[in-house]
Amino acid sequence: MNRQIHGTVSSSKPIALIPLSDSNSASGSEIRVYTRKRKLKQEPLEIPPGKGINAHKQLCGLPYDIQDFAYKKNNGSPSSNMNSRWQNVSEARQATLQRHSTNADENSEPIPNDLYIEIFLRLPVKSIATCRCVSKLWASLLGLPYFTELYFTRSSARPRILFTCRKDSELCFFSTPQPLNPDESSSLLAASYHMKIPFNDNYNIISPIGGLVFLRYGHIFEGRKTPELLSVIWNPSTRQSLALPKPNTRKRICLQSYFGYDPTEKQYKVLSMSVEGGIYKEHQVLTLGTEKLSWRMIECCIPHINGFKGICINGVLYYPAMADICSGMRMIVCFHVRSEKFSFIKILEPFIRLLCPTATLISYNGKLASLVWNYHKGKGFEMWVLGDPGKNEWSKHIYGLPPLWQNVLAKDMLMFAGVTGTNEVVLSLRYPSDSLSQPFYVLYYNLERKTIRRVEIQGMKPTNGCRNYIFLDYVEDVKLIQAF
Repeated sequence: MNRQIHGTVSSSKPIALIPLSDSNSASGSEIRVYTRKRKLKQEPLEIPPGKGINAHKQLCGLPYDIQDFAYKKNNGSPSSNMNSRWQNVSEARQATLQRHSTNADENSEPIPNDLYIEIFLRLPVKSIATCRCVSKLWASLLGLPYFTELYFTRSSARPRILFTCRKDSELCFFSTPQPLNPDESSSLLAASYHMKIPFNDNYNIISPIGGLVFLRYGHIFEGRKTPELLSVIWNPSTRQSLALPKPNTRKRICLQSYFGYDPTEKQYKVLSMSVEGGIYKEHQVLTLGTEKLSWRMIECCIPHINGFKGICINGVLYYPAMADICSGMRMIVCFHVRSEKFSFIKILEPFIRLLCPTATLISYNGKLASLVWNYHKGKGFEMWVLGDPGKNEWSKHIYGLPPLWQNVLAKDMLMFAGVTGTNEVVLSLRYPSDSLSQPFYVLYYNLERKTIRRVEIQGMKPTNGCRNYIFLDYVEDVKLIQAF
């Protein structure tokens, strides 16, 4: 409906009193001037073609003086220039909005940085990487040590399982949530893809710590034909890497490295040793986060040689070793990350079995433990837990597999990943089926109930048949690699 505007001008009162005192007047009389009532009939205001109801609402929302101005500008004639009419209305409305906008800007306050940080803490890792590119302010806030440490602390409360799969000449990294409650755990989990690393030679994955992974692999640089061995720290969450300098060795010989963390000083360190004549020599340490990465020589009082992979627990790096090849005396080397000192735990009978070739060193409730397969007594496994390291006290626990799962050992080769905080042993197939129709899954053995449940991992079928490694307690870390 078109809006009609009718104006009326009337008055019954005098609008002026004018005294007459010129020479033509006989006396000082005055004249009263009155206006008579007169109705001004005006034509209805038509809405221009193409404007429709929005234009009607736009005009109706203007103050009355602006509406009247728009009408009178065209002398109330519907046949006048409609473009000029609407141009004037638009300019008046724009001026009004600009005035209100200016007042709002003057009264508004900037968003506090604490509120920004509180919002960022609720974002996933991939969104954090995107936010770094939005502005310099956001990039600076996301790089604050306060924020990165708080994000790491919150992520530690919900650890993940890291999967490393070798496919052709690439290492692919995935992760899934780590179940925190066995009673409410799902039998299906979705894997999040992180990154892939090309390599041209053998590789070695050191047990990850927190959100960092230590890798040693061969890479062929441009212009060369033979691969060169690289030692690299990777952060799968940010896809950043830090190449480590070569250790100070007198000649090109085999190297063995371990990764450790000191929770007191919050420092990551790499322990590297050269292997010569079957014995570890030239023990060196490199500390991450220093201005210039460099290796430092340290002393080791007992010559030894490595057995298999180690693990870092509460600032102590443990790895199995032998005193020498001839004697065959087994031991566990304890490298204290903070003091950079060595100590040793001799393994004698009846505990010698905990360091057999199929054993896996793990962390069990903050203590060093070893998981060993037992193929003879009911097809199960044993867990040896270290009590007092000084007294060399070990406790032995035997667990049997349910009858339905005993045949799994006969057909497939399972490997231990560790024990979760809910006392579940995580196992996986060392070589999953190469059939795409078969799902990729892991097994959870409940130590209290002695039951097994299978959890399918979606999103990892393309890696079926590939060698894979599983690491527990992986924590998403958004700290840039240069800050370590």
